[in-house]
Amino acid sequence: MEIVRNTNFDFLGKTRLWVSISLALVAASIGYVAKNGVRTGVEFSGGTQVIAKFQSRPALDRVRSAVEQVAPGATIQTFDDPSKNQVLIRVATAVEGELDKQAQRVLEQLTSNYGENPVVESSTEIVGPVVGAELTSKAIRLTVLGLLFQLIYIGFRFNGFVWGSAATIAVLHDVVVTLGLLAISGYDITLNVIAALLTLVGYSVNDTIVIFDRVRENLRQRRKEPLTKIINDSLNQTLSRTLISNGTTFLTVLGLFLFGGEVLRGFAFTMVVGIIVGSYSTIYIASPIVIFWQGLLQRKPSATAKVAL
Repeated sequence: MEIVRNTNFDFLGKTRLWVSISLALVAASIGYVAKNGVRTGVEFSGGTQVIAKFQSRPALDRVRSAVEQVAPGATIQTFDDPSKNQVLIRVATAVEGELDKQAQRVLEQLTSNYGENPVVESSTEIVGPVVGAELTSKAIRLTVLGLLFQLIYIGFRFNGFVWGSAATIAVLHDVVVTLGLLAISGYDITLNVIAALLTLVGYSVNDTIVIFDRVRENLRQRRKEPLTKIINDSLNQTLSRTLISNGTTFLTVLGLFLFGGEVLRGFAFTMVVGIIVGSYSTIYIASPIVIFWQGLLQRKPSATAKVAL
């Protein structure tokens, strides 16, 4: 099945422009996260999270005024569709052993200080700070190990670490840009989001390997041609597969983002952004890195590449 045939797009004709845009996105993401940080769910920060549904649309300033009396510094925001009258209250500084009592105090305070708009339904999520710190450590280790093992595997499989390094740098680019957009958009880093990021790592690498494998096949048959032309032709040859595979996945997660509800919103947003960024990085990050690196190794930019066995 093919969507397009015999394309001849010059994907690598404006490599410098796209690489410059990518560097700007990475710098902006790192700068924003360094300045403002990222919001984490209670599973990482530890504390109490209460989702309170009010009888009518709540005034956030009244809710904040009531909650501040028992939980100073609590995060208070509208949850899900505003028409559902729900408010998320997160107390990340709750003391170990009193986490359940903290939620009870918050609800009691809302009842006594905002009684004209009572809470008709509530749910509570509680995680101790020790568990949160352990989950954070494991999430970081898992991401780093995933990148490391993929570097080793691709380097071994393609008989050259230039290929593994290019794929790893592209995935690192995807993760950094996606994290930046998550932070800018105000999404919490939860276990669902970490799962989406790890899925993104695997999905992006798979896309890169498919294209690199076609490059390897072409290198065996066209040893004397410049590497830039071979990679550009390989990108055109796999374009139909990329559109079908990435396009169908994108439509699925887009539907999940639009209609999946608030619980899955962060996961779906990460996947939507990740698929777009991952497809882009395979073409405009991983491929140019291989060309640049081979040019350095052979000391001439248009050199014919050594075949990856």
